[in-house]
Amino acid sequence: MGEHIQKVLYVEDNPLNMALMHHLFKKNLPSVLLLEADTGELGLEMAEQHQPDLIILDIGLPGLNGYETLECLRRDSRTERISVLAISAFAQLSDIAQARQAGFAGYITKPIRVKAFTEIVQGLLAERGG
Repeated sequence: MGEHIQKVLYVEDNPLNMALMHHLFKKNLPSVLLLEADTGELGLEMAEQHQPDLIILDIGLPGLNGYETLECLRRDSRTERISVLAISAFAQLSDIAQARQAGFAGYITKPIRVKAFTEIVQGLLAERGG
């Protein structure tokens, strides 16, 4: 039986942030496959299709925002158990508390602190059995 390749879906509408994430994964998490979507709607489709081990979801998306996307993920039996990590430039304690209350597994603020981010992602992936 082949080894499970861990997959992370990154939902982000900013191409610069997407490029940064690609670089970060290539350098710090090279064995993890990074999938990408630039809208919440596409993120939902890709989550259903690819069943990622983790979703990193930008809060400030056009169309379905991060909270609405999370709500849709939780209502779908195919995606309800996937850990979802919020990422946002909103860094107030109230923003973080709101994300936790909504059911995000964690909250990363932009700009990303690479070491902390990598550790959080590795921890969430380890919980999924990787």
